[in-house]
Amino acid sequence: MSDQIRMIDVARRAKVGIGTVSRVINAPGSVSEATRLRVMKAIEESGYVPNLIAGSLASKRTNVIAVIVPTIGNPVFSETIEAMGDQFREEGFHLLLGRSGESEQEAHAVVTTFLARRPDGLFIHGGSASPPTAALLGRAGIPIVESGDLSLAENPIDMVVAYSNFAAAKAMTEHLLGQGYRRIAFVGRETRYNDRALERQRGYCAALEEAGIKVRPELILQCTLGFRQGAEALRLLRERDPGLEAVFFGGDVWAAGALLECQRQGWTVPDEVAIAGFDDHEIASQTVPPLTTVRVLRSDIGRRAAQLILGRLKGRSDLPRVVDVGFQVVKRGTA
Repeated sequence: MSDQIRMIDVARRAKVGIGTVSRVINAPGSVSEATRLRVMKAIEESGYVPNLIAGSLASKRTNVIAVIVPTIGNPVFSETIEAMGDQFREEGFHLLLGRSGESEQEAHAVVTTFLARRPDGLFIHGGSASPPTAALLGRAGIPIVESGDLSLAENPIDMVVAYSNFAAAKAMTEHLLGQGYRRIAFVGRETRYNDRALERQRGYCAALEEAGIKVRPELILQCTLGFRQGAEALRLLRERDPGLEAVFFGGDVWAAGALLECQRQGWTVPDEVAIAGFDDHEIASQTVPPLTTVRVLRSDIGRRAAQLILGRLKGRSDLPRVVDVGFQVVKRGTA
């Protein structure tokens, strides 16, 4: 229905010229409030949908920012996306959201698809892009912010807003060592296609090695994120080492699942086994006992990324190429 309604039909209904309808759509501040309301009412009543692609050919702007994250299911990304969306919405931009998965082929496909729609800027969360994807992004000619790990700053495509997964995991492991724990296990994602997971595992290992403690491969598990997987991981680790003292989970969801398993089994935390997480998601402060975790302000990542893209679109040349948002070890009741 909407493709049968033309701009001239809206103009006739609102009793204005086509140019006025165009200004209401593309530059609403250039017309009076009374005229804008009359045209918007005509658009709503007629069911007209503006052809933004055609309009972007003339203005060279689509008012769309592409956002690519590995998965929609992980709650930590929602904080980044919400904060980013708020910043862009204030400037009249909207988000186009995509999922890259964990493979280079899937990431390349979604980048190609989104760039074909001519976004004004792009945010991508993940590890280092494959050479073909990096080349594609490098030729895009739009502001691009990468996030995921601070190591991306060593060879950035454009701009980077991130933190060091290695340093954060190392700091949490050092906290557990400082509490007197020595038999410490680690649970994270599969590292084969996930640079962030690899950096967290490396940070854990580095802290143990610096403390003179041998890394035990049987106490390192890789699995998909979930409450059930956290519970299963804890059971398996305690079977492998009945004297296990602490488990550092590379995600709060795993850690919360492990805490629930402790309650089912009657294992006291932290007396029988200490639990630590990563992200400081909302659930971390609500578990019983409250979860010791690594705090990463994901909303800061979204805000700073949006500010960099918007600043570049406004022609600013004084913007930093790399922003380190940092992290904080938050001690609560589980470790």
